[in-house]
Amino acid sequence: MSRNAIELKNVGVTRRDNVILAEISLSVEAGSCCAILGPNGSGKSALMAVLAGYLWPSTGVVSVDGRTYGRVNLADVRSRIGLIEPSRAPKFDDRMCVRDVVATGLFGTIVLPPHRDVDQSQWRRVDEEMVSVGLSEIGERAYGDLSSGEQMKTLLARAMVSNAKILLLDEPTVGLDIGSRAACVAVLDRLLARSRPPTVVIVSHHLDELPAAVDQIVLMKGGRVVGQGTPDDLLTSAHLTALFDCRVEVIRSGERFLASVRSADLG
Repeated sequence: MSRNAIELKNVGVTRRDNVILAEISLSVEAGSCCAILGPNGSGKSALMAVLAGYLWPSTGVVSVDGRTYGRVNLADVRSRIGLIEPSRAPKFDDRMCVRDVVATGLFGTIVLPPHRDVDQSQWRRVDEEMVSVGLSEIGERAYGDLSSGEQMKTLLARAMVSNAKILLLDEPTVGLDIGSRAACVAVLDRLLARSRPPTVVIVSHHLDELPAAVDQIVLMKGGRVVGQGTPDDLLTSAHLTALFDCRVEVIRSGERFLASVRSADLG
């Protein structure tokens, strides 16, 4: 029987009389993938911060993994969430090897605790996750020597080692080249194809970085949800043209969606 991993009911956030989020109601089924799209300033990152428990709502109810915020220990909820924001990535020692960085996910730290040993079964899990994201050949390389794409794969492996039930990905491929972006999307596709996949919520500006298995699209503008539905229903030229206030052409290629804007339509 399916259940919702995330439930928001009439959530609002107001700071200094500035409305950041208004009347957000959202349900995300466990094991599914939800993509949040919208222009800059639409409230996407604020919504992710609310889900992660780092921004407290002024109104409404937030429940994550069956736990209602305000009634539970947030640290316990966060232990079940893998939050990946490239602009706020953990500051690991650049000299740490990739394998050790991934292993820090076992403890929720940025270093391996000197008073805690990693046993053989835990190292096997670390190695399995590194294989799953394509890092098995570079496990002994220094984290600081990795490309941006390799660092993102490392963060994904670290999140999965922590047994995260929910992955919150805020523009995970920002700054990556085309090849690195495609490699990270392929990793997400593999994660969602698992027999017991995590629930994935991804914030993006780019349709081509959405996993093929995305189930739900949420469109945001001005701090509000202006559309919710399936990719077939919402990833259309008409909807995205209205969302971004410019003429957007959406093209579908198999399970993928692409969007383009003609320079002549930018005003």
